[in-house]
Amino acid sequence: MGSRHFRRRTVTEGMRREIETTWNMLATDVYGLSEITVPAWLRSARTRTGSIFSGHLLSEVIDPKTGKRVKDGDDGELVITTMTKQGQPLLRYRTRDIVSIDYEKCKCGRTCPRISKIKGRTDDMIIVRGINVFPTQIEHVLLNIEGTKPHYQLIVDRKTREMDELEVLVEVEEKIFSDEISKLKALEKRSGMK
Repeated sequence: MGSRHFRRRTVTEGMRREIETTWNMLATDVYGLSEITVPAWLRSARTRTGSIFSGHLLSEVIDPKTGKRVKDGDDGELVITTMTKQGQPLLRYRTRDIVSIDYEKCKCGRTCPRISKIKGRTDDMIIVRGINVFPTQIEHVLLNIEGTKPHYQLIVDRKTREMDELEVLVEVEEKIFSDEISKLKALEKRSGMK
């Protein structure tokens, strides 16, 4: 069965704040896909609400299992149809990104629909001992533990059919490094992990 390794595909709010604090700058997200070559996505720097240039794309949010549209504002998988792309148009392209769409006018004045920050991926979900786990949930916990950095690796080991094991490898801040095992044990205790 072996192990599977997962990596983060989006920047979380905690990581964005760390970038802003470390570099004394305004950090905004820009959503894009290599499959789409139109200038279709941007993020408002003032409000940090994602925007869609609706003249280039038709976007919808669907239930990833049924393929049916979800109610406005509900989470689901982002599906895109390119409206102006020539040569290789995309029809109902499933991005695997979990988002919601907001159709209200943005505080910055834009009137086009906006996608939320990516909340996860349909293919990043890990099932460990029957529980659905998204890497972003683990990252959220790690960012709230003093002494850790938002750089981690998840390893799911399926040694037996009955018992999956999830190992979380975490980067810690330099001040944590010491020849004293007691400091690492204290960090482990604060995190609630083994």
